[in-house]
Order: sequence, then C-alpha cells, then structure tokens
Amino acid sequence: MTEGESLQIPCSRVPGLLSLLLIVVVAGAGGCGDSPATGGTERFTQGGVSMEPTVKAGQVITVRAVGGYKPRRGDIVLFQGSSQWGGDATAQYLKRVIAVGGETITCCDPAGKVTVNGTPLDEPYVANDAPLDMPPSSYRCGARRFGPVTVPTGTVFVMGDNRAASNDSRCAGPVPATSVLAIMTS
Repeated sequence: MTEGESLQIPCSRVPGLLSLLLIVVVAGAGGCGDSPATGGTERFTQGGVSMEPTVKAGQVITVRAVGGYKPRRGDIVLFQGSSQWGGDATAQYLKRVIAVGGETITCCDPAGKVTVNGTPLDEPYVANDAPLDMPPSSYRCGARRFGPVTVPTGTVFVMGDNRAASNDSRCAGPVPATSVLAIMTS
C-alpha cells in the first residue's frame, strides 16, 4: 500500500473482524475488574478459629476490596490490625461488624445476649459463646460480659463468631473504618 491509499476490507470479513475485536476488548476488560483499588475480588485464607463455624481455619474465602468503607452491622470484614491486636501491626484480621459508630454495645442482657442500643441481637452464627465472666488473657478476650461501649464515629466494633476463642473489640477496642480493607463475599 502506498501513501494516500486506504485499506479495503471485503464485506464478508467485517463480521469476523468485529467478533475478534469484541473478544479482545472483553478479555482485556475482564482483568481490569480484579484490581483491589477498584473493588475487585481477592482470595484470603483464614488463619485461625475465631470466625468458626462461619469461616473455618485454613478456609479460602473471597473478599471484595473497599475504599471508603461505609460500615454496616453484620458485614464480615478484613482489616489491618494494630499493636492492640496481638502485637503484629502488619497482620490482617477477619471479624464480623457487630456495632457501628454512634451505637452503644454491651453484653449481656438477662438472657446473656449482646445488645446494641438496648436491643438484644439475634446471632445464630455464634456457635461457641464465651463464658459470662473469666480472667483476661493476652491470646483471646475470654469473657462474654463487657461494656457498655459507645462506638466512636468512624469506627466499628467487631467480634469473632467463635466468641470463646476470639481476640476482638471486647478487649482490643473498636477498629477505624479506614482500616477495613475488604468485605467477605463468599
């Protein structure tokens, strides 16, 4: 082809080329959605027993990265710990959001349930509850009884589903919502 000439494609080839172009565009865009910065998904392996029976130790789950997390009670979140969470400030933890900023949480009502703003929570996911009272431990919170705690704005109060074996906000305090990296999707 010389300068000034245009490329001529036979009409019979156009549908095939358009299909090829569509495949290339879709395949290329498919990888774009997996970026953590854009809310893509990642795999995470649960390291301990604190979220059993919902998430077992060693289980691989899918999490969706979040930026500017808007706290919602019941979310299972992956967050960046601090030295209050067992001494390793680089560790990531998986816990359930039980209360959000502005709410008051305590345990226990006369039936032994956690309450938020005075209302007992229905927590069918808790299979191994902690005893009402027990001495503190550096490896787990132990006692079920705590509070009342008014959760500061911009933070979340998180607890493991396996309350008898969880180090969580009962002893480490609320987690800044800015420390939440992702939400469990499956």
